[in-house]
Amino acid sequence: MDKLFQSVEPHSAILREQIAYYYFHQSDDDQNMRSFLYYPHYKNALTIYKDSNVQLQNTYSTISKPAKNGYSFGYAKLINHAAKAEIHGKFNKIGVVFQPLGLNHFIQCDLADLIVQPITVNFNYFKETMVASLDKVYATDCMEEKVTLLDEYFLSVYNGFKNEKMIEAMDLLLNKNKKYTVDELSRELKVNRKMLLRLFRKHQTCSVIDYIKLVQFRKSITVFQEVGNRSSLTKLAHDTSYYDQSDFIHNFKKLTGFNPKSFFKDLSNIGSQDTYWTFK
Repeated sequence: MDKLFQSVEPHSAILREQIAYYYFHQSDDDQNMRSFLYYPHYKNALTIYKDSNVQLQNTYSTISKPAKNGYSFGYAKLINHAAKAEIHGKFNKIGVVFQPLGLNHFIQCDLADLIVQPITVNFNYFKETMVASLDKVYATDCMEEKVTLLDEYFLSVYNGFKNEKMIEAMDLLLNKNKKYTVDELSRELKVNRKMLLRLFRKHQTCSVIDYIKLVQFRKSITVFQEVGNRSSLTKLAHDTSYYDQSDFIHNFKKLTGFNPKSFFKDLSNIGSQDTYWTFK
């Protein structure tokens, strides 16, 4: 087997509210050498490698190589910068892609207590409790069984997240066809601005304005995928609430390193969900 990438939603309706999908990515090619860029998203991933050594080269770059050291857990939470992953040799990894606020439902502390940098290569919060389940997941070739086993684990550690203001904020930002300002969001939620900023720092580990820009960026990708080259960049900028085309280009360069035309030209959709990478 050379390379396999498959993304699957949880079977559990409860988990689908908090976990967008699992993905399974592997290669048996000893000579494999692949690097790719991935981009800011409000859906963030726990990545579990089996028998690989994963190292952080710099704040936004990781490299993995085969090793006999069991499971390696990493977590990526990109808000305002693309990241690069480089994979050497054969590998076998699982991704757990959480919905907005999804991870918060499975931890017993504030997210800000766990996430202090964009990429954490030793994210061991689940490691002690998850190893037995992972042994079973990696022991079967049946995708249905893999998903069932992962569902069973995450249901066993499900705590729920009860901050109603943050849940309401996510609903407004993601589901309303509007780009909010911080003050507008504060008024809509009936909380003062300082409280809103504290809530986002505590439960999303970012500023409100950075999160608003992130949502706008991901909406523009979704719209482009729907209409493709039938839409001009000017119209795409307008349809996704950028001030003008210049603002659109500026924000894309900041978040991806590319202007929109180059970004969309080289973007690859991997699997059946919204996993978009640029292969180098």
